Amino acid sequence: MPNLIIRVAMRILIVFFILLLVTMGARAQSKVVAQITNFENTRGTCRACLFTSAASFSGEGGEPFKCVQAPVTGKTMQAVFEDIPPGTYALFVLHDANNNKKMDKNFLGIPKEGYGASKNKLPFAAAPSFNENRFAVEHNTTVRLTVKLRYL
Repeated sequence: MPNLIIRVAMRILIVFFILLLVTMGARAQSKVVAQITNFENTRGTCRACLFTSAASFSGEGGEPFKCVQAPVTGKTMQAVFEDIPPGTYALFVLHDANNNKKMDKNFLGIPKEGYGASKNKLPFAAAPSFNENRFAVEHNTTVRLTVKLRYL
């Protein structure tokens, strides 16, 4: 009888440790760290969003995968995205100087606030594209980006 109890207890412990290892592995996802530079002033907030598709990046369909925002406090800020699963992403950054939660444009459609993208591919006469700014995130890694804001 004592041997049976010991065997059952050992099996329970083994199952417990297997479950613990599985859940720890599931949490061991990646991180994206973006250093955002070239803020013209410290008004408003910086909003940075990760996108997983061209449609959501361009605003034609879908939502951002994950966004972070913080008050602008200097010429440089950092956006950190935790628990990012492996995949392909593009980052868009907006300096929302007046805190109205949108990119302000003039009557010609030209942005009046600073903006940037993950690979700094910002065409002059068009919006940045997902494909030109995409990057890969591998399992259990940290991706570091430097995004320079553009003001027109």
